[in-house]
Amino acid sequence: MRKRLYILKSIVKIIALSSLLIFKSGYSYASENIQEVDDYKEWTIKFNKPIDKYSIYNNIFVEDSKGTMLTNPRYTILDNGQVVKLKYFNNKYITGEIYTLKITNHIKDLKGISLGYSKFVKFKVKSILNYESEYIDISECKQQIPIIGKSKLLPKNMEEYVLKHNENPKLSINIYDLANIFLEEGKHEGVRGDIAFCQSIKETGFFRYGGQVLPEQNNYAGIGAINNSKVGKGAWFKSPREGVRAQIQHLKAYATKEKLNNMCIDPRYNLLKEKGVLGIAPNWQNLNGKWAVPGKNYGEDIIAIYKRIEKMK
Repeated sequence: MRKRLYILKSIVKIIALSSLLIFKSGYSYASENIQEVDDYKEWTIKFNKPIDKYSIYNNIFVEDSKGTMLTNPRYTILDNGQVVKLKYFNNKYITGEIYTLKITNHIKDLKGISLGYSKFVKFKVKSILNYESEYIDISECKQQIPIIGKSKLLPKNMEEYVLKHNENPKLSINIYDLANIFLEEGKHEGVRGDIAFCQSIKETGFFRYGGQVLPEQNNYAGIGAINNSKVGKGAWFKSPREGVRAQIQHLKAYATKEKLNNMCIDPRYNLLKEKGVLGIAPNWQNLNGKWAVPGKNYGEDIIAIYKRIEKMK
C-alpha cells in the first residue's frame, strides 16, 4: 500500500514566527479558531517526507476574505524538502481582516504521491508595520554622512521598502538575502552597507532596471556604465555577492586611502588609485559629480532613501 504524504501534527509558536507543524493524518482539518498574528509573520509547514519543490507554487498560499490569492509570496525550502517556510509582506495585509492559509492536496512528494487532504488555517493581522510618510525634507539629507561606518538598517525593513515599490525585483536572489549580503560585505570593508543598498535602489530604480545595465550583470551601482554607452557594456559579475563586493570596494576607494580587506574585484579600483583620487569623497554627498555625472543631489537622493527606510518601525 502506498503511503500518503501528510503534514505533521501540532501547532507551535516561536518568537516572531507562527510555525505550522500541522495536523492529524486521515482528516481534512480546518481550524475554527482564528489566530492573531503580526504582519511580518512567517508560516513554517513540516511534512512527513521530502516534497517536490515545484509542486508548492500556488498550492501553499494565503487568500483574503474575498478568496483572492495574495501575490508575491516568498518560499524557503529546508531540511531536504520536508520544511517549507512562507512569508508575505506587510503591504499585503489589512488590520483585522480574516485571511486563510491554504495547503492544497496537489502538493506531491518526490515519487509523485499527492498530499492526502487539503488543510487550512484562518488568521487575522493584529498589527501592521508602521510606514510613516515618505516625505523627506531635502535639507535633512544635506548633513554629511560618512561612507565609512557601521550599518544601522535592518534587512527586513530594507526588503520591505523595496517590495513596497516593486513587487517583482529583477534579481537572481531574493531581496532579503541581497540586503544581508550588502550588510555583510559592508562590514568586511568598514563601509555602510545599508546605505550602499540604498544607492542600488537609486541606481536600478528599485531593481526594475531599464537603463544601460541589465539585471543579469549583477551590477547594482552602474559600475563601468558610461552615459550613452551600449546597454550591457558596464561591468559584469558572476554572482550577486561579487557585484555587491565590487560596489562596496568602489565606495571604499572613494571614501578612504585604506587598503581593501578582501581581494580586489572592483574593475575600476586600480584606475582610481592610479589617478591618485583614493579618499576624494569621504561622505555620501561628496559622490555628487564623481560617481554619477553630472550627479546633482546624487548623494542626497541616496540619503533620502536611507532616511525613509530608517523611519520604518
